[in-house]
Amino acid sequence: MYYIGFDIGGSYIKFVLVKNRKILFSGHEERPATFPSLAKLITQKAKFLSGKVKDGKVGGVGFSLPGPLDSKREKVLNSANIRYLNGKAFRKIFSEKLKLPVKIEHDVHCFLLTSRTLSTAKKYKNVFYITLGTGLGGAFMVDGKIIQGSHGSAGEVGNMILDMSKRLDFEDLSSNKFVRRTTGRGTLETVKLAETGDKKAKATLAELGENLGIGLANIINVFDPEVIVLSGGVSDARKFIEPEIKEQIKKLVSSPEAQKTKILFTKIGYSGGALGAALLFEK
Repeated sequence: MYYIGFDIGGSYIKFVLVKNRKILFSGHEERPATFPSLAKLITQKAKFLSGKVKDGKVGGVGFSLPGPLDSKREKVLNSANIRYLNGKAFRKIFSEKLKLPVKIEHDVHCFLLTSRTLSTAKKYKNVFYITLGTGLGGAFMVDGKIIQGSHGSAGEVGNMILDMSKRLDFEDLSSNKFVRRTTGRGTLETVKLAETGDKKAKATLAELGENLGIGLANIINVFDPEVIVLSGGVSDARKFIEPEIKEQIKKLVSSPEAQKTKILFTKIGYSGGALGAALLFEK
């Protein structure tokens, strides 16, 4: 059986054809500006990928979507960056358009599913997974099961308030938003400057690591995972942020044993979300 996965991102739509957990074909397109245009693109690409199947059939199409979903996994409730998704009966619409079984899931849950099945989280049962890029997303699993929560939005730690005086949340202080607000540059450019010895760049990344460490300490105190996996663009700054992360965890985590929680950095790949969407049919 073959499966198709789509990752609907802020800038690009990634898509894959998968068999036996392996990507046979992958590609991407710029994200259309309207829902009708998105629907047209998805329909075209699903037909294109289905046309590559010669010795079997497509068993379903999975979608990795940004923002909290309803508990029944029918629609997106609040996508901050792709507002035209909000409230659309996404699963029903594309089940009818594609004439195939459709599943939808939060994008970070899809990345965690890929990590749990094939990558960094494979040997762990209790994992908190965080994507660090333009924003900050989270997902977690307990005893090998990814948790959705009572309302379908478990893991949204990016919205955890860390600075009440300025109403700044974890995402504001620990993603590319913070770096760009502080330096006027993106994380990768700031890392390159820090590697040349630029003091402001190094100080910014140290503060980023401190902020991230505070947020992770909160997560460890509440969830007590075996491991926290960090992925995304901010992980390029690992050597500058990791010492600060470890220092804050040592200071702020109450249990001496939990202070030893592993913090792993991963490069899950450009198609990780789309692959996780296809893997939804193996859950």
